[in-house]
Amino acid sequence: MRLSGGGLEKDATMKILVMTSAIALACTGCVAGPGGSNNAANRTITGAAIGAALGGLTGSAVGSNALGGVVVGAVAGGALGAAVNPNQVFRRDTRGYCYMVDAQGRPMYDEQGQVIYDYSRRC
Repeated sequence: MRLSGGGLEKDATMKILVMTSAIALACTGCVAGPGGSNNAANRTITGAAIGAALGGLTGSAVGSNALGGVVVGAVAGGALGAAVNPNQVFRRDTRGYCYMVDAQGRPMYDEQGQVIYDYSRRC
């Protein structure tokens, strides 16, 4: 059954887009590796979820295939999430202050052997 103007087809496409985006965003909370939320796996999944949502919206907005936009966006977002690595990552200690950590989540130390804190930063 097809309505005039493809209304039923667009509804099905939007349902697929919404479900795919919801599943992708739900999966971002499933991965928690060493170092908390700043590891390659978490950045990749988050990038893929955001890319899928933006790709699907863009694909449906320009009149193209929304599912194709979801796939392309997920691949591009996942690649960007894996490639982008922040230079300075901070964690909050039990007192509420932020200290710098390395890629494995271990505290970084200065020349005197003290943990590097940034008291002006909110983390």
